[in-house]
Amino acid sequence: MQRRTLLAGLSAIPALAAFPGIALAADLPYDDKGDPFAFVVDLSNAVLERIRASDSLRSGDIESLRKLVDDVIMPATDFTMMTRMTVGPKWRQATKEQRQQLQDGFELLLMRVYAGGLSAVKDQKCELRPTRVKDVKPEMVIRTLLTSGSEQPISLDYRIYKAKTGTWKIVDVNIEGIWMVENYRSQFSSVLSQDGIDGLIRLFNEKGEQLAESMKQDGAKK
Repeated sequence: MQRRTLLAGLSAIPALAAFPGIALAADLPYDDKGDPFAFVVDLSNAVLERIRASDSLRSGDIESLRKLVDDVIMPATDFTMMTRMTVGPKWRQATKEQRQQLQDGFELLLMRVYAGGLSAVKDQKCELRPTRVKDVKPEMVIRTLLTSGSEQPISLDYRIYKAKTGTWKIVDVNIEGIWMVENYRSQFSSVLSQDGIDGLIRLFNEKGEQLAESMKQDGAKK
């Protein structure tokens, strides 16, 4: 159970990027225009360090998590593309307002789902999986391991691409063989087929409210 909790807490962190904050490039703890392998490892370790240093993050506080997202993760992630890939073909039918609602709803759902797993962050460190091939291409999958002195290594792969600005952007994460975008797309497909875009927006809102209430109850028990 601890391993599943840890996977939940760490795997979706790069996917939680949203739009309400702007981080200055000079303050970023990674180089998003240089070596893509170092970019992924440095980003992951910076996030782990922030979580370890914050009691509020480890307790699953949403506002603290949102600040981490805005300060560190948001500049490294193309969340619009991630949401579009998750929604699939129906994204083209959505209005501009609906697309923003989808992004906002998906972001909050991810934050609610994964906030509870942050308490499992202890001594983990991200490192590259051993490989002889380090060719740099415009679109890449960076394969990493989360290592710990007390746990088995966890495989985490990041799908990234080089944007027109010259910066690397994360668009998907593979958690021990399961791509996050594909996993959520399969979960949402029946809702989109039956109830359309508005139905998925409602689902995001309902799930977010349910998870918020559950987190409140869990907090009251502690």
